[in-house]
Amino acid sequence: MTAPSPSNGPPWGFFERLRPDRIEAIRATRPVAYVPWGALEWHSYHAPIGLDGLMAHGLASALARVCGGVVLPPVYAGADTIKPFKGFRHTLEHAPETIERLCGEYLAQLDDEGFRVLVVVSGHSADGHLAALRAAVDAFTARAGPRALLVAAFDPVCDAYPPDHAAHGETSLQLLFTPELVDLGRIPDGPPPTLDADGVWGADPRTASAEDGAAILDLFVHRTHRLLQPLFDRYLP
Repeated sequence: MTAPSPSNGPPWGFFERLRPDRIEAIRATRPVAYVPWGALEWHSYHAPIGLDGLMAHGLASALARVCGGVVLPPVYAGADTIKPFKGFRHTLEHAPETIERLCGEYLAQLDDEGFRVLVVVSGHSADGHLAALRAAVDAFTARAGPRALLVAAFDPVCDAYPPDHAAHGETSLQLLFTPELVDLGRIPDGPPPTLDADGVWGADPRTASAEDGAAILDLFVHRTHRLLQPLFDRYLP
């Protein structure tokens, strides 16, 4: 099944839901593939463990609606998570070498499938994790040309919406994408949650809203599209 495209917009779809003929039809005019990347990681009491991947998938899907292409399912493999940092459970930690190798394999396979522009959207933004993804992207571009881009969720919007962990920004996007998975009532009463006690880094998530999530999303899509346009101009049909 192909996701609906906006009126007169470029074709796009969710890779795992597409028949071969639909993948080939999208690839013929918009050979762009988006790889959402996340970690299975504690996001305090109010948000799902898979927030990073769900957020990355929502961001990538919004990009695809505007730019065209195919959106892969989220990849859940995170390094430099909150587990070794602060000891929170319900978190799976992977070695940076695992992340780098897996990302490299995704890029190589998608290139082999004929996709000309590859976009890795990471919802998990820890330094060690991003360094591993960046190493894979850099190795690919050294070999195949500058056709791949790594975008961390809040990097394009950080002047207006700083990155956080399970705080206002991430929670607002989760309320926009999958509100049924968020329960702000699970946050203990009292002062704003903290990183040490609750696993929250950033502004109080109790102020989050789907409306704020929509504002973050709109700015992310606008600015990331602008980053991608030179690649589209150079590499797309």
